[in-house]
Parts: sequence; C-alpha cells; structure tokens
Amino acid sequence: MKISGELRQKRFPPEFRIPEAPWSEDAIEQLEQIAQEITKELHEKEAQAGRRSSAGHGAFLAEVGTGLWRLRQKMLQPGTDKPLEEMRRAYRHFESVWDALARDGVKIYDHTGEDFDAGRSIKVLAYQPTTGLSRERVLETIKPTIYINDDRVQMGEVIVGTPES
Repeated sequence: MKISGELRQKRFPPEFRIPEAPWSEDAIEQLEQIAQEITKELHEKEAQAGRRSSAGHGAFLAEVGTGLWRLRQKMLQPGTDKPLEEMRRAYRHFESVWDALARDGVKIYDHTGEDFDAGRSIKVLAYQPTTGLSRERVLETIKPTIYINDDRVQMGEVIVGTPES
C-alpha cells in the first residue's frame, strides 16, 4: 500500500480500516490496465450506441420536423417570417421547440421559391407550367428536407414551376 493510503487509513479506528490487498504490485498493475481497457471499450460502445440511436430516431424526428414545419406555415403571414396576429402568443412557444431541435442538430429546409436544378437531391412530385418564369423554380414544398447532424433523414418533396414555351 502506498504511504498516502496508509496515512488515510490511520485516520479511522482499526475496525473501519480497509486491509491491504492480498495481491502483489504486478497483479494490481495488471488489474488496473484491464479496468482501463474495459472502461475504454464501454465508452466506445456508448458512443456507437448514441450514433445508432440518433439514426434510429431519424424517422421519428422527420415526422416531428414535418409536422412542426406545416404548423409553422399555418402560423406565419404569407411570404413573411412574422406570425399572424392571433398566433403571436402561441408562436413564441412554437419557436422554442423549433430552436431546441436546431440546437440538437435537426435542420429543416423549405425549398419554396428556390431555383430548381435537375441534379438537386429533392423529389419532384409534379412539373407545372407557370407564366412569368424564366427558369425552373420550386413553387411549393410538400415535405421539407430534414437533416440530423448533416445526415439526411427525409428527402424534400416539391412541385416545380417551369417556364411556359
């Protein structure tokens, strides 16, 4: 036993003192190494389980994200980021949930109004000829694209406007 350990034990009455380990110094060192290896393996398994669980919750978070995104569309004045007057109080609570998801790595993208390129990773549900367009543009987002920690868990679904010929 080390001197500091012996001194700590002397602070207590004999009946409460922990007896010295019956193992040699080599055996104690080996046990400490084994304990460190086991601890390291446990930390690695916990980290992997954490990654798997966030991936496993992807479908759930995609549903929640889509629902929140649709709710947000109903609460905002068309074409702005300002809540409707009757939704102002509820919108504060909505924003806190939206921000909590964002802090945890959930990103929800609405593609409405963006220029469309055929190589984009979004699902086109329909092409609609539209007057006044000079190039293809997303007219409406049916489902947003959702990422969790930069991993896409839901592909956006959109309606694309095409220039009339």
